[in-house]
Amino acid sequence: MTKKVLFLLSGFLWPLQNVQAQNTENIISHNQETIVTDPSKGENSYKRWTTFPSKDKEIRQIWLNLTFECPDNMRCADWDYVDHIKVRPKNDTISYEIARMLTPYGGRFQEDWRFDWKVDITDFSPILRDSLEVDYIHTGYEDNKSRGWKVTVDFEITYGTPVAEQLALHKIYDGNYSYGDKSNPIENHLQPISLKAHTKSTFGKVKIHQTGHGMDANGCGEFCDKYREILNNGNVIDRKQLWMECGDNPLYPQAGTWIFDRANWCPGYLLQPDEVEFKLNAGKEYTIDLNMEPYETEKPSAKELLVAYVLEYGEINAENDVSLVDIISPSNEKIHSRKNETGALAVIRIKNNGKDNLKSFVVKYYLEGQKPKKYNWNGNVPFGETALLTLPEEIVGDKESARFFVELKRPNGKRDGFIADNTKSSVYTRPNILPESSIIYFKTNNKPGQNSYSVSNSFGKEVFKRDSLELKPNTVYLDTLTLQEGNYTFKVTDKGGDGLEFWFKAKDGNGSVKLLDTLGQAIKHFNSDFGSHIIYNFRVKPGVGYHLDNEPSINMFPARTQGPVTLDYFANHEKDVQVIITQQEDESKIVETHTYLGFKKGIFTYDLSYLPKMRYYLKVVVDGQEVFKNRIRLKE
Repeated sequence: MTKKVLFLLSGFLWPLQNVQAQNTENIISHNQETIVTDPSKGENSYKRWTTFPSKDKEIRQIWLNLTFECPDNMRCADWDYVDHIKVRPKNDTISYEIARMLTPYGGRFQEDWRFDWKVDITDFSPILRDSLEVDYIHTGYEDNKSRGWKVTVDFEITYGTPVAEQLALHKIYDGNYSYGDKSNPIENHLQPISLKAHTKSTFGKVKIHQTGHGMDANGCGEFCDKYREILNNGNVIDRKQLWMECGDNPLYPQAGTWIFDRANWCPGYLLQPDEVEFKLNAGKEYTIDLNMEPYETEKPSAKELLVAYVLEYGEINAENDVSLVDIISPSNEKIHSRKNETGALAVIRIKNNGKDNLKSFVVKYYLEGQKPKKYNWNGNVPFGETALLTLPEEIVGDKESARFFVELKRPNGKRDGFIADNTKSSVYTRPNILPESSIIYFKTNNKPGQNSYSVSNSFGKEVFKRDSLELKPNTVYLDTLTLQEGNYTFKVTDKGGDGLEFWFKAKDGNGSVKLLDTLGQAIKHFNSDFGSHIIYNFRVKPGVGYHLDNEPSINMFPARTQGPVTLDYFANHEKDVQVIITQQEDESKIVETHTYLGFKKGIFTYDLSYLPKMRYYLKVVVDGQEVFKNRIRLKE
């Protein structure tokens, strides 16, 4: 019976997958191109003419996929610069910023490092047609001979009936506006814009790319929390704090101040635009206005880097239309690596593309080779809005890796208006198996009041917790867990958002966290520079062997020092270990080498105060292979 059900469902899902694949095309404008700065101008332009679909082809959706890697024979770049992806149609003088990237601090990334981001740019489909100039603009002033990025810009286009007819695209603001200057107020530049609606328009959308930069006495605009309002015909339709917490960035750890919260962005972040919909009266005039929180300062230097568009749409093409936007968990996408707090429960994001509010639909989901599960969802999602859903039954597989499938059906009990975006699959990776008894090793730093840690099952029930009030500074805690068979989540929280160590806060000290077996061997090492939290899902299954984390745990602290640098090394097996300290700009210039034969664990301090002010690398080589490399900022 099970085989028959599986066959029937698989036979239904796979054709949908194939239809979706056949209706999708990837157009790549920049293919693993090396991107460097132009210090003479502060920006460098990489223009590529690219052929997009003709205007007569219907487009359902466009994702922009952006990939960063370390360049060949160069280091990953160091600084958090602003990059723009702009397009200019042929025979047009207007360029449109379709995406904005805030580059990461790449100083500690290894040669094989890579990260992928994505953003929905479907709103720009009217101009992403025929022959286009796609310009990747990399800003900044750092050295362009030894460092940069390898960048791929990939437009993933799904063909099919649009959600609604796209009628107009207006660019209403585009500038790097001073903020806080009473002699030149930002509102002088953000004047109300009057437009006349298309004769078929039914609704509009304001789409904004905005990030704060510069540093005045109050930290504005990069490090100050201000609000922005959007007005339609003089009425406020949206108010947002332009602030983003960076301690949960999925790209971590980075070399610089990656944990510091910023004005609507974080280092290593592809900006997700602000979008606000509003009603339109066909053929009638209307106004859109952006207002920033009133602010003045004596020595202004803040800038608001802002591009805003108004889009007009006609009738929505379907009354009932749900789409599956993403599978958050299970997933092997790095962008989702910090979001899986539900243990073995699946999490998906859905969107209502139908005219009617979405109040119900059916979810079918399963792991390949297993019996499908069914969930009847009820709620209320208006048109254009998305929602996160946690599916109710655990996803557990015995294979190391398998495909996980999700299908959405019967929105509001009706036939879906566009079925090709109702199905997705992701990669399920079996969580690590832990023994019934294991040990949490937790060493606090100088600020234990910021930390707590716990173990919960998939449904959120805590089976163990140690609160911040129980923790003392610079103390090792060994907590024995005895767990029944099941799926669990180990979570470490840091209220300061700066982990158990952070190079900029050397006075806070450093701590560490590991999971050990009862013999004291490491099952899992965690990086102490984790920002706001650690989430680790695992499974306990009696009688099943567990794997040890046999890669050594290596921690160097502090990274910015007047001389002393401490190395903490922990491994399950004895190896021959070398610690090598070199100059950063010329790694062939070795200043110190230390050799430890048959070494397993220990803490060493090296005093580099005799060396000149410079940046250095500390490398750890185990049995001839480099396994660790971190930068030292000496006397900076």
